[in-house]
Amino acid sequence: MTNITAKIIADSISAVNGKRITTYELEFPRFILPEFNTHRMISKNASSSRAIPANSVLERLKDSPFIPGYWGKNQSGMQAGEKLEGHDRSLAESNWIRSIDEAIKTTKYLQDIGLHKQLTNRISEPFQTVKMVATATEWNNFFWLRNHEAAQPEMQALAQAMWGATKEVDGVSLKPGE
Repeated sequence: MTNITAKIIADSISAVNGKRITTYELEFPRFILPEFNTHRMISKNASSSRAIPANSVLERLKDSPFIPGYWGKNQSGMQAGEKLEGHDRSLAESNWIRSIDEAIKTTKYLQDIGLHKQLTNRISEPFQTVKMVATATEWNNFFWLRNHEAAQPEMQALAQAMWGATKEVDGVSLKPGE
């Protein structure tokens, strides 16, 4: 999926007890942030749409909005069923893109009349990505739940990107006091 990235920025292993601690720099769709935040064993800090100037939000939306790669059919339960195909998929995607355009127009209008970014930036949150730094010693449960076919496709893509990044590095062994 586009706009979903994971990079390890620190990875170390205690020489005393063999415990590994890994820190990721992540970017993913803002709308899955609540799902990520359910994992309380992870220390995290995410960019706030209240802190980002509205013009920066508008530029990112114009250049790189989040557009889903998976368009699933509605059904009961927490996950979509089979994929939308053909005309229905085209309609879903074109309406999503139209919603992005409307969010940009509304954000710009609210900004022009003087409304603070803490509210103007909220209009476009479904289409924004969020940047996060996340650190933990226990990632197994996260990967077990989120790198799974029942996970929301965007969350699964994030977990897969993180898992891929994990496989590319070896933790640095640290001695006490390092």
